Amino acid sequence: HVDMEPPLKEDQVIQLVNSIFSKKSWDSLAEAFSVASAAAALSNNRFHVPVIVSAQGPATVSHSQPTLQLLVTDVMSQPLALANVLVESAYAVASKSIILSQSPFTLNDGVFELNFMSTQPASGYYQFTIAVTGDTRLVANHVELKVKVSTEVAVTNMDLSVVDKDQSIGTKTIRVDYPSKAKSSFTADSHQNFAMSFQLVDVNTGVELTPHQTFVRLHNQKTGQEVVFVAEPDSKNLYKFELDTAERKSEFDSMSGTYSLHLIVGDATLENPILWNVADVVLKFVDEEAPATIQPKTLYVPKPEIQHLFREPEKKPPTVVSNTFTALILSPFLLMLILWFKLGANISNFSFSPSTVLFHVGHAATLGLMYVYWTHLNMFQTLKYLAIIGGVTFLAGNRMLAQKAV
Repeated sequence: HVDMEPPLKEDQVIQLVNSIFSKKSWDSLAEAFSVASAAAALSNNRFHVPVIVSAQGPATVSHSQPTLQLLVTDVMSQPLALANVLVESAYAVASKSIILSQSPFTLNDGVFELNFMSTQPASGYYQFTIAVTGDTRLVANHVELKVKVSTEVAVTNMDLSVVDKDQSIGTKTIRVDYPSKAKSSFTADSHQNFAMSFQLVDVNTGVELTPHQTFVRLHNQKTGQEVVFVAEPDSKNLYKFELDTAERKSEFDSMSGTYSLHLIVGDATLENPILWNVADVVLKFVDEEAPATIQPKTLYVPKPEIQHLFREPEKKPPTVVSNTFTALILSPFLLMLILWFKLGANISNFSFSPSTVLFHVGHAATLGLMYVYWTHLNMFQTLKYLAIIGGVTFLAGNRMLAQKAV
């Protein structure tokens, strides 16, 4: 059977490869030799050759690094130089729009390369479907690969202004260029709002961007207190932020002072995340109530002890009620004794054989165990003792009935 093709389907070959290479370390040289022998057989045979497709380095392209590089090897990491690598399709994960199809990779020094940036993709993530052909023996030759297109962001049209609420004073807007800081500070009180607007664009294409993380941070230069707001774009991708000191004073703990205004921009697809000190803003609150303690300084001090007040136990009933209830419980037993004495209990046939005595003792012990459970034991302890007493009582009772039947 050496020259016969094994009856294995492609998914079974893949499962076999995954099973062989599932362990990362081996307990003995013999086990490692077996794995190496299996890998050599899978790499050099006439029927099935599994393909390993991996990106050389991170699967990321950009304008500075436009080429996507792939390594196509067998399970022994030997390059498959005669293979043909083709992008069957590539689509944007966010929009599902296909931007590339049926595009071949070129082989360069054992590495398959594709200039993906020539299609001018927008920054984001793209799902590639890659096919490896050129040999009928190849299996696992259709793979999925997620590729990230990264870019650089720039802040443009950064306008800062103080807007008078009753419009009695004209608005003066100052434009600040990144990464410079505004030369003069801005002052806002209960009659004025501080406003900021800006745009984020791709440095390479000029296309407007909307990164996942865009924040405005105000840092009190005296106390170290920080307040962070989310900046959101409008329908034209223009980011706007307006601070009403009268409505937002609780977030600042009504702490007036000079705050450093920072713009924070971040995204997984950005090569240059931004932390920009844009300007200094002087905030004045009407009812200034400085906090007794500053949060950053008291964050790790011991907290006051919490005194728990448990519910007081309910009052016990009067002794008369307890005694009356006990008498009612015992009354059936007392009635039974009285009737036995009056009618005359016949115990002449009582046998003092070991099984009979043991059965009655076990029955009495079971009743006694119920009382002890009520006063001292828990459920698990009671079940343990009950299993012992009940087993002995059952066997003794069975023996006693057998003797009576004879």
